[in-house]
Amino acid sequence: MHSRGIRRALVALLAGVVAAAGLLVPATPSRAASSVSADILKGQAIYFLRTGDAAQREVVLGSLALKSPWQATLWTDFLNSWETINKSMAMNSSVPKGLPSKGHVFVVLGSALSKSGKMTTKLERRMKLALKALSKYPSSKVLVTGGAARNGHTEGEVMQKWLLARGVAKSRIIVEKKAASTVGNATNSMAILAASPATSYSLISDSSHLRRASILFRAATVRVQEVSGQPWTIRQLANVAYLDMKTAGRVPLSASSVAYTASNVASVLKIAAPYKAVLAKPPSDPVLTSIALTAPKKVTYTVGERFSTSGMVVKAVYDKGAYARVVTSGATLSGFDSGTVGTSEVRAAYSEGGVTKAATIPYTVVKATGSLSWSFSTKKITRSRTKVTVKATVTAPNGLVPTGTVRYYLDGKLLRSITLDGDASPVRFTYPKIAKPGRHAFVVKYLGSDQLTGARKAVTLSVKA
Repeated sequence: MHSRGIRRALVALLAGVVAAAGLLVPATPSRAASSVSADILKGQAIYFLRTGDAAQREVVLGSLALKSPWQATLWTDFLNSWETINKSMAMNSSVPKGLPSKGHVFVVLGSALSKSGKMTTKLERRMKLALKALSKYPSSKVLVTGGAARNGHTEGEVMQKWLLARGVAKSRIIVEKKAASTVGNATNSMAILAASPATSYSLISDSSHLRRASILFRAATVRVQEVSGQPWTIRQLANVAYLDMKTAGRVPLSASSVAYTASNVASVLKIAAPYKAVLAKPPSDPVLTSIALTAPKKVTYTVGERFSTSGMVVKAVYDKGAYARVVTSGATLSGFDSGTVGTSEVRAAYSEGGVTKAATIPYTVVKATGSLSWSFSTKKITRSRTKVTVKATVTAPNGLVPTGTVRYYLDGKLLRSITLDGDASPVRFTYPKIAKPGRHAFVVKYLGSDQLTGARKAVTLSVKA
């Protein structure tokens, strides 16, 4: 399921030897329009999630999108899921039904051992839930995670021995024994799962712990993707919780809990220093200082055409370039008029925080192409006997009604000029009888108007004696 390249990146991540800054792999080339670094933007995004400032978070993520649309999407999805978990999260006190029969892993989060290195009551109750889960899903594996050592034993090792003593096959147990905290549980466990055949996982812990753990595990998937440059495909499914809190998951998390989780998230995502810098000096509200326009693909129009926004990008620029984001859908356009040939400008304006900024896009309007069609009453002409009636129709695109003059010629001589009456009806002219046999040139010309180009039809017909 995963390439060798991903496995190598994840092994390095787990070992702690991957340099965070050097392995970011954006899906598209950077088009930075913000002078603030990507790591600072990410730190600010975490900060604004913590403070609940959705408007500033949107500006920050918009700025990140101009540097790397791929990373901005990762972060937007993660922050949205984090925000949802902060409000509420379902807790399952019993092993849920409907989990996958194959490829599923139960992840049991460790808890501090006793001074003698034995399992505490708190950890044992998590393990009892894991045992029930493994019994209900005999094809599932279990990942036990915890590396804080007491008396020469780690949580992971003690949890493994507990399961083995109760008949769980060693082949079903994955042991992670380096994590010293939930941050390490998440980082190391996700690296292990990503390098395995797993397709889904469920967390097992106390209900008071599961919301923070769930957020950190999701953050760890963002980090794995940033390191590997590949999408995450392992789903986080229903948890299994020991209900140590009556209101667990049913009420919003406290501000202090959200703040603590935010610090943990920054650690998982390897931006602890930038996040601390944001905490030390929180950014002020960004001020809209200008907008930058990328012209649409189409800047030349024929009379009557509608304005096309295809390819047009409107960027809001804040604090003279510190931040920028795409706001095309929120911009208003005015001033376009394709009724008159010439050059003019469309005005694009964007308003935010009581400030409106505008810029213009030049465009050109040229005449639309007039089309001329004709039909003959007959093309079999006999000298001095046949009269030929020619019906000419002028058509125009974009809903325009042709105006102007249609002229009829015979052998280069103008015979008739007819002014169009503006209702798009065809005009008819009956040529006089031709006395001279031989080949004769019939020509009809539409002279055009201030909105339409002219058009011409010509044919040479034989006149019989």
